[in-house]
Amino acid sequence: MIAFSVDTSTCLSCGACVKDCVGQALTMHNGYPAMSREENCIGCQHCLAVCPVGAVSVLGRTPADCLPLEGALPGPDTMTALVRGRRSCRQYRQEDVDRATLDQLFTAAQYAPTGVNARKLWICTLDTLTSLQAFREEVYARLAELDAAGAIPDDRRAQVFRAAPRLWREKQVDVLFRTAPHCVIVANAKDAPCPTQDPIIYLSYFELLAQSWGLGTTWCGLLYWCITLFLPDVMQRLGMPDGYELSYCMLYGKPAVHYPRSVALPAPDVHRVQWAGR
Repeated sequence: MIAFSVDTSTCLSCGACVKDCVGQALTMHNGYPAMSREENCIGCQHCLAVCPVGAVSVLGRTPADCLPLEGALPGPDTMTALVRGRRSCRQYRQEDVDRATLDQLFTAAQYAPTGVNARKLWICTLDTLTSLQAFREEVYARLAELDAAGAIPDDRRAQVFRAAPRLWREKQVDVLFRTAPHCVIVANAKDAPCPTQDPIIYLSYFELLAQSWGLGTTWCGLLYWCITLFLPDVMQRLGMPDGYELSYCMLYGKPAVHYPRSVALPAPDVHRVQWAGR
């Protein structure tokens, strides 16, 4: 239910919410905004966010439920430092991230955009040392079994999955999980408007948020390919619903390494076009 309402005692009748409505679901009626085409509403809450006096409520949310943004947003220097300072972490401390931090991290990450505001992502996290350790041990054991049975192809991409369980068993070299204490796995509904793009956007937001909390992260393509190519049944055991497909994996936790500076990359090669038309 859309549950769109306006506090007419404070509404300025400025029409900002009507102008900013993505689906053109709102119109002005008797001097005030009204929900005239509910079927066009995508639930983005732009109308709630844009109202200058906080007169709009929608989807059971009121201005009191929202985060005031005036003076709260980081400046460009802070954001630049965060982006430039982001590192892929492959050395982690063997301790759990406290639950309060994780709750805030995942709550903030859910604000990452999705195509047409579909919000069909399925988020799974192994967020204790013991849980990920058990998962790690099973993955390596099953890869070893598959290799012994000749079920892993002898090609360049598959070689890492043949070597990984041996390296773990003999040398405690953790090729797939990089000794990380936690992992987040993202899937998306196959019928989502942007099934491929949404999870990558989500993890990009998740990564920057995690790094702002002092956590390390690693985009884990090896785990993604391991599950996709050899252990697809793992996703059902993790609880992924029917109609969903694994999108990507990210390792995270408290880093065991500190980077006091960013790297220095060359200037971007941006192809600037002055479009002249036909």
